[in-house]
Amino acid sequence: MNEIERVSGVCAGGSERKGQACTMAKCEDSARRDAGEESGGSERKGQALVLSSRAFHLILLAVGTAFLLAGAFHGNVWFDESYSVGIANHSFAEIWRIGSGDVHPVLFYWALHVLNLVFGQNVLVYRLFALAGAVSLAALGYTHLRRDFGWRVGVLFSFLALFTPYVATMSVEIRMYSWATFTVMLCAIYAWRIFGAQRAGRVAPLHCWLVFFAASLASAYLHYYGVLAAFSVNALLLAYLLVDALRKRGGAAVAGGLDGARATRGPGRWRAVGVFFAGAAVQVALYAPWLLVLVGQMGVVSETYWAKIVFPTTYIELAMYPVMTSHVSFASRGAYGAAWQMALEVLWAAMLLWAVALVLYGGWRVVGYLRQRGSRRSATSVNSRTRFGRRLASDKVLPVLCALGVYVGASAIAFVLSDVMGSNILYYRYLFVSIGPLLLAVSLLLAQIRSRMLVGGACALMLAVSLLNQVLLVRDNYAPENRVPLERLAERAPEVDLIVSSDIGIQGVMAVTYPAIPQVYMDWQKGNWGLAYESYAPTLTSKKSWELILDDFHGRFIVLGQAQNADEPRDVADLRQKPGITMIDSQTYYRPYERTYFTIAVMEKA
Repeated sequence: MNEIERVSGVCAGGSERKGQACTMAKCEDSARRDAGEESGGSERKGQALVLSSRAFHLILLAVGTAFLLAGAFHGNVWFDESYSVGIANHSFAEIWRIGSGDVHPVLFYWALHVLNLVFGQNVLVYRLFALAGAVSLAALGYTHLRRDFGWRVGVLFSFLALFTPYVATMSVEIRMYSWATFTVMLCAIYAWRIFGAQRAGRVAPLHCWLVFFAASLASAYLHYYGVLAAFSVNALLLAYLLVDALRKRGGAAVAGGLDGARATRGPGRWRAVGVFFAGAAVQVALYAPWLLVLVGQMGVVSETYWAKIVFPTTYIELAMYPVMTSHVSFASRGAYGAAWQMALEVLWAAMLLWAVALVLYGGWRVVGYLRQRGSRRSATSVNSRTRFGRRLASDKVLPVLCALGVYVGASAIAFVLSDVMGSNILYYRYLFVSIGPLLLAVSLLLAQIRSRMLVGGACALMLAVSLLNQVLLVRDNYAPENRVPLERLAERAPEVDLIVSSDIGIQGVMAVTYPAIPQVYMDWQKGNWGLAYESYAPTLTSKKSWELILDDFHGRFIVLGQAQNADEPRDVADLRQKPGITMIDSQTYYRPYERTYFTIAVMEKA
């Protein structure tokens, strides 16, 4: 049974389900037998049976979850997380209003507010909820991909979804990214199942369509890259449905992949197109209330957004971010010491050797394919174009192309929009939302490699880099130095009548850590950011200039600032030079969680 038939069986529904269960069991048994036969020898056959077992897959998920949890049990937040924590304290209606001034949709914030109603402002609960999204993504390898593509792909996907270094970093951030990756992947899976059912001559059942539409809409309400990824999935599925419906009855399948006997009959094909457009209309209607907000946010981004394209750094980050996390990057430059730097150099060398081995293996496979093709050319009348089309539409190639199409499609749309808006939104952190289809493509390709050494080497290298990244992440997350600047502010706050800054990064962290200590933010930014920062109300209030804040003030006040090094922050340097203002003292603290320096300066205005 090939992948298309498996998927069509999953979405067949009705009276076929009993037979489907038997077929899936046979597929598992067949996969296990194949694994044993490929490896040869009783020991290797036993290993293959272990790896293909559901118990092993569940153990992998449990171990991977524990691995991610290692970095979750701390109370630190950085600015983006502080925004999530702050806005969750407001009502659903207020979250919608305040969120309209931000650059992200509000579904994740609503979910946090539900948790807030039950647990209050609880950073640990929020963080575990975010981590649950990453675990859910990995679990799709067991619940869905294992059935659709076989145990190898399911296990490899779960492994990569748990042990890709950037996943570990993002899984414990109190942001929407982990859940957005899950909904995008779920959307892609059910699009593939609908496609598989149609291609096998069956009509996809209603539940497949409903999950597909719900996951697509959820992706759009979680992150704007979720919109791009879901649009890519929808576009690919619609393209197939339209081409399939427009074919003549009994005609050849797209790219020579199917014969007319297997094709869905005309009315069934057009019915699928109708279901698609009906679902799309409902999605647009449900997203319409946010579309007006989106237009306003695009204006803010085009005028004031911070992300810029820096050649070649931006493109290197886009290519390397799944492995080259900030911790790995800093370690490779010696920021964590010579031992960590040397360890990474060894790993990079091992990766290079693995890549060379992969190229040699690929070359050997290509030579073998060409010889086989040459020997069969005289025995068939099929031309090369038809053979190529059939190859592209085969079960080994088409799923990879579709998965990569989603990932590349979202990136391409972001690149075009960046040019249209005059502001870069092609940012690797956002592209992470589409990482599920990318990991699926890698899993599909690895599952086709017959060399255990290559596949095992790839997994071992990924695990090694991920372990190194996780050790450094845990070290920074739990470092006691993280609390020092926050505690110093709490100690000094009673001595002054005013706390000010134009750096929302440090003020946001302080505001959610000490909501009882009021602060004033000097809102220097263009656009509607003042509305967005109402997430920190009532602790934080905003004024548009230093004059409005200080002209009628007399007495001692605290200036907060942060910098990437130990240099004096801009606010401290500017304010201490103003007439009538005297610096009392200034202290700077390194905060490992953000790898930045927090400054607390006490000044007095006569």
